[in-house]
Amino acid sequence: MQLSRRRFLELALGTSSSALALASCGDRQDNAALRKAKQLNIYSWPDYIYKDAIPDFEKRYGIKVVYDTVSSNEGLLAKLQAGAANYDIIVPTNYIVKKLRELKKIQPIQHDRLKNFGNLMPRFVNSKYDPGCKYSIPYTFGTTGIAYNRKAPCFVDSPPGDWDSFWDKKVSGRITLLEDMRESIGMSLKRNGHSFNTTDEATIRAACEDLKVQKALNMCYTSDQVIVYLTSGDSWLSLSFSGDAQQAAHENSDVKYIIPRSGSSMWMDTLCIPASAPHPENAHLWLDYMLEPEVAARVSNATYYATPNKNALKMVDANLRADENLYPPEHILDRCEEIADIGKALFIYDRLWTELKCV
Repeated sequence: MQLSRRRFLELALGTSSSALALASCGDRQDNAALRKAKQLNIYSWPDYIYKDAIPDFEKRYGIKVVYDTVSSNEGLLAKLQAGAANYDIIVPTNYIVKKLRELKKIQPIQHDRLKNFGNLMPRFVNSKYDPGCKYSIPYTFGTTGIAYNRKAPCFVDSPPGDWDSFWDKKVSGRITLLEDMRESIGMSLKRNGHSFNTTDEATIRAACEDLKVQKALNMCYTSDQVIVYLTSGDSWLSLSFSGDAQQAAHENSDVKYIIPRSGSSMWMDTLCIPASAPHPENAHLWLDYMLEPEVAARVSNATYYATPNKNALKMVDANLRADENLYPPEHILDRCEEIADIGKALFIYDRLWTELKCV
């Protein structure tokens, strides 16, 4: 999920740069022709669905699916702000849903079209970011924690347990942090006992100063190559999304994932219909399809991310269900924190993240 997030703020305020505006020209298609097509255009994350999901949907409904990939939540928002109007389904993370709603970039969900809506777990229907799922449908959820190689010399006898491990010189040159402003700064904040959603500038600056020291130990900041580096063994320690870590572990059994003792971030990826969607009827068919228990279970089994679908859970692979890092019990969830919309404080994060990346 890699893309520069530095331009998020100006885009969120509707002042996108000319470069982004030019980049969006390819997305401006003739609306009349587009709406006539029996088609569904999805803008989602890479490798975020099982291989037969799209062919099965196309066969069932006679609708052609075009699947385009997004690199970050901010990249998604940038594209919508720059004028992209051809997407029917987008897959934003929960904290960005509120922003999309404020900017009138998503439309209300028509629940009467979703016969499978009742399959969702109640705790995810009554979320803070979108009570009642008026504008979004929960897709998968997970945490962001520590992925490590248990055979790395520094971890054989002393595996990592908390965020301090990212400042350990014994792992120098074999560390990756996410190319993700909120997650990486949030990790540093949490390490010092603060919230991922801190809005105090001095506290955020202190966290970024710590990251400047830590930066010398990094291989790189990356989100889309985490699985590759963990699988190959090039990375011994990575700030990682839970599902990515599990995908790496599937290929390399030495890779392990933990939720740090001091807690981690927790997030929900959602399905939304853009306000400009040319095929909203087809979009609702896709939403209901994704809510089918068998479909939701196959998504979870393929991506290694947890499902919010209570009727799908029994069809999820037993080994995944039993993994407390993927399906955390309440005592672990109590240590986790949702990344939330922080309003104007995002300017602070953006500015300090830019400073950090330029050091």
